[in-house]
Amino acid sequence: MVFQMSAPRTDQPRIQEQAQVNDPTDYEDDEPFDRTQCKVYYAGVLLGANVFWFKNGTSGTYIMFTDSDELVDKAKNRGTDIWLAKSDFLNLLGNDLMQQMEPEVKEVFARRLDGASYVAVVDDSLTSRAMGAAKDCVR
Repeated sequence: MVFQMSAPRTDQPRIQEQAQVNDPTDYEDDEPFDRTQCKVYYAGVLLGANVFWFKNGTSGTYIMFTDSDELVDKAKNRGTDIWLAKSDFLNLLGNDLMQQMEPEVKEVFARRLDGASYVAVVDDSLTSRAMGAAKDCVR
């Protein structure tokens, strides 16, 4: 009978854990995805909030999400009153938008909405000033 014992090797580099950055384009899905079929884009940061373009029907809608009361107050103080509380957004626009979205788009939209307290719908002229990644496919 032969027993093999091994001691831990000390010459191997240790793997260090790194803090994960909350990347707005992260989407965990096991199925392969053809990026030419993209239906949700990350447009960048505008007024301190992440902006996404969601395809609904034959067109799309730019939507910003934030949970920062400070950001919303700052915008209001500057005369930019575009933010709606999440519940107001759902009552006025959100539920109608979701009805027009395909299931995979609706899933990303719902996930972004879950992490936000405030939502704003913006137009192309405003989103052209977004900083950062323009048109990064999310889903």
